[in-house]
Amino acid sequence: MKLHHTLLASAALLAAFATQAQTVSVNATHTDVNLGDTFSVDIQATGFPDKIFGGGYNLAFDPSILQVDAINIPASWEFAKSTGLLDAASGTVSDIYFNTFVAPIKGDFLTASITFKAVGAGTSAITLSESPSFPFGNEFGDPVAVTYLSGNATVAAVPEPSSLALLLVGLGGMSLVARRRRG
Repeated sequence: MKLHHTLLASAALLAAFATQAQTVSVNATHTDVNLGDTFSVDIQATGFPDKIFGGGYNLAFDPSILQVDAINIPASWEFAKSTGLLDAASGTVSDIYFNTFVAPIKGDFLTASITFKAVGAGTSAITLSESPSFPFGNEFGDPVAVTYLSGNATVAAVPEPSSLALLLVGLGGMSLVARRRRG
């Protein structure tokens, strides 16, 4: 009987931790784009049971594949915000942060939208990590533990115009041969 109560208590404790899972993630965990395309990803916070006054994070990506064009933080973070310090050569943005004084937010909310340009073919992780300088904090001034979830962007090389023209000529030739066989 004692073991049964211990198991129930453990299950309740695990359930409580599961409901407290606050995440900040790259919305669109995998994005397929072509070389030269510009695309945006949202950085979404989910599952925050307490009202949050703000927070921050770092961002990393492969600079041979992606380039950051813009970082936009919603106007609801009216008190203090920064798009961070971009190091384009290393593919990092340090200390993107946002705060509100007027309307702390709980539940699910947008922290930023990041616009990238695809500059090389391949797959790049879009990685989020904790900013030691700007931890997430609740309305009581307590730090809030956050799990960061990353995403990926796959950039396809666009065929050169001459290759595309050759493909179209080949398809046209196949169509002509098929017509002659029928008629």
